[in-house]
Amino acid sequence: MSLKIYRISEKYVSFLYHCDNRVQLNKGQRRPYVGVVLEVGAFKYFVPMESPKPNHKNLKSSVHFMPIANGEYGILGFNNMLPVPDSALVPYNIDLEKDSAYRNLLINQLAFIRSNETAIRIKASKTYYKAVNSQPDSFFCKICCDFKKLERASKRYDPNYTPKK
Repeated sequence: MSLKIYRISEKYVSFLYHCDNRVQLNKGQRRPYVGVVLEVGAFKYFVPMESPKPNHKNLKSSVHFMPIANGEYGILGFNNMLPVPDSALVPYNIDLEKDSAYRNLLINQLAFIRSNETAIRIKASKTYYKAVNSQPDSFFCKICCDFKKLERASKRYDPNYTPKK
């Protein structure tokens, strides 16, 4: 089954942020936190996409991120991926996006993602295992969310959670 774009509930992001402050917060409904969902280990993981920035075109692919079309359409941030339960997933319908420039960006990102699905799955797994194996890579521990801690939190998530201020 091909990858699709999702966003995750702001409540869930806030819940995880209170468990690990390396979790990137949503920017609200204006530009929601969007990404793709795939299985890594025993969990579904949300891999966030970042909108393009000038420096993305100079980035070479690494284990923990992947430039989308040489950075022209942003990057996928594997170091910022989050375990996500189905209750926190919100399918993102690109066709309903009112901002035509943003809609076109998402269409281009999704086309790249679907044509590079195998490489994306491999990078997600490599990032995960470098951060959580029995002798974790110290670099990955510094730049990645605490995947194991977030997995434990994910199991406790209640969709009725009220975010702390």
